[in-house]
Amino acid sequence: MRRLVDLICVLVVCAIAYGAIWMSKHSDRHEDRVETTRASVVQIQSELVLRSQSGRAALNPRGWSETIVPAWFGGDLPANLLLDDDRPWMEIASVEQAEFEHPKPLFDVSGQDASFWYNPALGIVRARVPMLSTDAKTLDAYNSVNGVELDSISPTTGVVNTTASVDNSID
Repeated sequence: MRRLVDLICVLVVCAIAYGAIWMSKHSDRHEDRVETTRASVVQIQSELVLRSQSGRAALNPRGWSETIVPAWFGGDLPANLLLDDDRPWMEIASVEQAEFEHPKPLFDVSGQDASFWYNPALGIVRARVPMLSTDAKTLDAYNSVNGVELDSISPTTGVVNTTASVDNSID
C-alpha cells in the first residue's frame, strides 16, 4: 500500500511539472504570436503611409489610400497569427464607421471576421484578436497587437474617434 501512495505522489508531481512546462511554452507561443501580429500591423501601417504620401495609391479626400491592396506586399501578406487563415484578410470600414478608431467588434465574434480592419477616413489599421478566456485577456491582447490602451472591449466604449480629424497632406 505504501508503494501505491508513493507512486501516486510521484505521478501527481510529474503531472504538475508537465503542466507548468506546458503552460510556460504555451504562454511563450502566445506572446510570439502577439508580437508577430503586432509587427504585421506596423508593416501594413507603414506601407499604407508610404503609398498614401507618395501618391502611389488612389487617395480619398483626406489623403489616405481608399483601400489596402494585397499586391503591395509581394505575395507575402502580413499575418494575424492570433486568428486562423480561413477568413477575409482585410475589412475596409464603411462610411458609417468613418470616425471609428477601432473595429466593431474588437475581437472575432463569428469566426469569419476579417483578420485586419482599415479605416480609410482616418488611415488607421487594426488587428482583431480572438475572444480569450476572459475579457481582460482579450482586451490585453487587442491593446498589445494594436499599440493602444482601451479600457473596455465593449463595442460602444473607445470605438468612436475622440480626436480631431487630421489631413494626410504634406503641404
